[in-house]
Amino acid sequence: MTVFLHDGTVPGFLCATAELLNARLGEAFGSFAVRSAAAGTELFEEAVPVPRDDERARRLWTRLSGRVGAVAAGTLIEAFLSDVPGADGAAAAMAVRLWTEGARALDDLSEPNAADVERASKRTTGEAHRFIGFVRFAELSDGSWYARIAPDCDVLPLIADHFAERFPAMRWAIHDERRGTAVLHEEGPRWIAVEDFTLAQAPGGGTPFSENELGLRAAWKRYFESTAIGSRLNPRLQTSFLPKKHRRNLPEMESPSIKS
Repeated sequence: MTVFLHDGTVPGFLCATAELLNARLGEAFGSFAVRSAAAGTELFEEAVPVPRDDERARRLWTRLSGRVGAVAAGTLIEAFLSDVPGADGAAAAMAVRLWTEGARALDDLSEPNAADVERASKRTTGEAHRFIGFVRFAELSDGSWYARIAPDCDVLPLIADHFAERFPAMRWAIHDERRGTAVLHEEGPRWIAVEDFTLAQAPGGGTPFSENELGLRAAWKRYFESTAIGSRLNPRLQTSFLPKKHRRNLPEMESPSIKS
């Protein structure tokens, strides 16, 4: 089997998918697959690293979405952004089916790749919906706003438009600390994705919050502490709505009266 290896980014994945399309739709013989370079290859597999080319990725996206529609093409990207093992390979394989059969190929859930794409896409979009509520912006000392998240799936590309539309006049950044990526927004409707993002620390270490932010965080935590009713605490119910792994970036969860 020939395995086209990508670098783990959306453009890299699209470039590897382009190679798969060329191989499957051309005159090449043999079996082919797409996989992350981090996942590696197995015995008797031929690894073909595919370099990232943002312009090539853009061309494939334009052609694919024009051929099958933005919703169907977007479903493949949503699947790729998930943390489901093998979702990138399934999404690439479905890109070939979409190209030849049209968007209806995604409805054939009896086919393993289509079922895997459906499951992975729902996993990503579900988490993106939750994180729209989990994101907490904090004012920094330079007047910009910063939020830190650590999702299981790569949800930044799916939530950035929401916050750009909601806070169009603000300078803000949402930082995925698990992947080291971020989306940055200046005034206006557009945002940019940044890789290898780091936030400059305050003197002495820590996040450089503004004085106003420090006061608001202290008042917010006092509010939660003063309104909490001990007899009504339900840690199990609370965890079902807000898993513990997502709490470290929420200032109100530092309040001792609401910790489980």
